[in-house]
Amino acid sequence: MSSENLSGARPKSRVLGPFVAGLNALGSIWIIGLMLLICADIASRTLFNAPIAGVAEMVAFSIVGIVFLQLAHTLRTGSLTRSDILLTWLARRHPRARRWALALFNAVGAAVLLLTLWYFLPSVEKAWSHPERHFMGNPGFFQIPKWPLHVLMAIGMFATIAQFIASAIAALRGEPA
Repeated sequence: MSSENLSGARPKSRVLGPFVAGLNALGSIWIIGLMLLICADIASRTLFNAPIAGVAEMVAFSIVGIVFLQLAHTLRTGSLTRSDILLTWLARRHPRARRWALALFNAVGAAVLLLTLWYFLPSVEKAWSHPERHFMGNPGFFQIPKWPLHVLMAIGMFATIAQFIASAIAALRGEPA
């Protein structure tokens, strides 16, 4: 894969870039914390026969949160999985058509994720307004509210939508990598 992102260019932004990088850094720090928690649970199980309550639930909760925190950065850096056969062919024969194809791809990505966010927001509101009914885990053993995860997912979707839009604009402008 080339060093370009999905737009074919590296969008310039004084607000979006640092925001996306910050979400990515938060996801990376979360991964480190999760690794430490898993290691502590293994050590506690092995040495004291006393597992840490809720580790499985926290891991499941964390994986989803981390994916959404790092999705916009994945798109921004060109690490989102895709097939470049058509784009490579267009780059050689019809560079303007390649830019339009990339812009269309990014516009469709933004539209699909915006639609997803639109239908997800009621879940965020329900989890926020009734945290006692929206939790993960086993009652009486370990519970974690869903609203923080839902809020992080919504923030990640919003950031990715903004990145799709920025990438579409950059593609139309033909900004170099």
